[in-house]
Amino acid sequence: MLLQLGIPWFQLAQGKHLDIVANAAAIDIDALSLDTGTVANGVVLLRGERLYRGQWSVYAGRRACPACLAEDPVDPRLPRPWHRAWWDVQPLTACPVHGLALIGSCPRCGEQLDFRSTSIDRCPKGHDLIGAGASLVPIRKCAGDGYLLGRLGATPRVACEVLDDGNFGEAIQALDLVGAASLKGHALREARGFEKHVVLDAGYRVFAAWPAAFDATLDALLAASGIGPGRWGAAAAYGQFHSGLHELGNGPIATALKERTRRHAVANGVAISRMVFGVVEPAKDLCSIKEAASRLGVGFERARRELAGRGLVPQHTRRGTPVAIPRVAVENLLSERRATLGLRMVAKELSIGRMQARRLASAGVFGGASTILRGNLDQFIEKLSAIAPRVPQKDGTPLPKGCRTARCGIDLAVDAILKGRIHVAGFCPGRGLDGVLVRITDLRQLGKDGRDRMTIDDAADLLELKWETVRGLIRLRLLRSGKDGIARAAIEAFRRDFVSGVRLAQAASLCSRTLMKVMFEAGISPAAAPPRCRQVFYRRSDIVSSRRIASTYPALRAAASTNEAA
Repeated sequence: MLLQLGIPWFQLAQGKHLDIVANAAAIDIDALSLDTGTVANGVVLLRGERLYRGQWSVYAGRRACPACLAEDPVDPRLPRPWHRAWWDVQPLTACPVHGLALIGSCPRCGEQLDFRSTSIDRCPKGHDLIGAGASLVPIRKCAGDGYLLGRLGATPRVACEVLDDGNFGEAIQALDLVGAASLKGHALREARGFEKHVVLDAGYRVFAAWPAAFDATLDALLAASGIGPGRWGAAAAYGQFHSGLHELGNGPIATALKERTRRHAVANGVAISRMVFGVVEPAKDLCSIKEAASRLGVGFERARRELAGRGLVPQHTRRGTPVAIPRVAVENLLSERRATLGLRMVAKELSIGRMQARRLASAGVFGGASTILRGNLDQFIEKLSAIAPRVPQKDGTPLPKGCRTARCGIDLAVDAILKGRIHVAGFCPGRGLDGVLVRITDLRQLGKDGRDRMTIDDAADLLELKWETVRGLIRLRLLRSGKDGIARAAIEAFRRDFVSGVRLAQAASLCSRTLMKVMFEAGISPAAAPPRCRQVFYRRSDIVSSRRIASTYPALRAAASTNEAA
């Protein structure tokens, strides 16, 4: 559909061109906008809620609830499986309606679900997702997911005084932080035995019994720290919860948590942190290289190199020197990294080897830029799918495998397909180039044409001679051959210097015996003749320079001057 409308997939994923899609599909633009995540000013707007880009999983892949998909065909409003917008919220991992975990990969083959497969209820390899619900273990503790899904309209909304005051993204962060604190301080990203829905469930139960349950959580953290009154600060007293509170920001939910924590600290003789509780505000628009590396998901040295390449790290700065990096620059770099692909990801997306991906990139198949954009990769796949016939034929071979078998470069094969010189037998969506089916005979011929070296048989076909004749010419060193075969330049040199007796006899309308007699009388000896060669060949220069041939048989001289065939 996007190919016919002329809209790149990655732009639709950002919430662009909705008016074109709504008009083409006869859908109300307001309803389509409500169910479509729109990126704006570093946040994502979805179903009237604001969440942060890191909480949106549309780029990471697709998830689904098998039980929800099983109910769709019996719904008279839309009797076919459909994708829920709230499945794209990354922290949500459970479906409170059915008490099942959301699946992000096929339980049968392990293939990652994505938005490029045309079927909502099947994995990219065609396995049924609805039947996967029978093998899932029911989930009992998912009240946090239930609250968040209620705010998105998936389930009836449940009121929570503190959480309702903040936006959706802040509510997720608060549930994560408080839930991890109530589970003996294990942070969500560092948990060893906790699932995400367990942490969110624990956080929601604390907020549901606010403020008594929150005070009890602080009491447990303080008791576990083992510090004495008046001797330590809040960082030692509350541990990871304190640092998480510092990162939470200054929204309504964070303000309520900080105020309650401050009261608890004062009541228990714990020195409060000015950085967290508002006396000294940290700079929000700057971060260290270590924080930038954590945000980018790379090591310190790699982050330092990339930031230095953009001029954000001064030259000749020593490794231990503190450097302030603008957060907006880090976010821009992160956005660029998400929109670009390395050779490893390109090879995975196209189901080919890394060497084949490198050859395609060097040939400029993905736009000719130094970096490979995901949008260019999607457009490349769409071009191939548009060329393929509607009904696949049975004699097709997957393109990567066929190129290896036929000794044909995949860049040559792709270029020939796009230019219409190779017929595509079929196309299987979701399998990259492995889903492009071609005939192996076409690839063999293309490989022969593209190789500079050829075998004796190929050279014989090109010169229209028998292979025994070609072998005799090689023995006489009239046709040059190396260890790896006969070069095309050698074929052209032979055609330029020699002409066969058959060609000369035909041009002058003479029989072979008469031709040999004429040549003998003109003093021209054959360069190759039986028994050392099965066929007679003459040097073109000998015939052209002969005055007797020029005056008596001009047709022979004309045939020797024209380099049409051996």
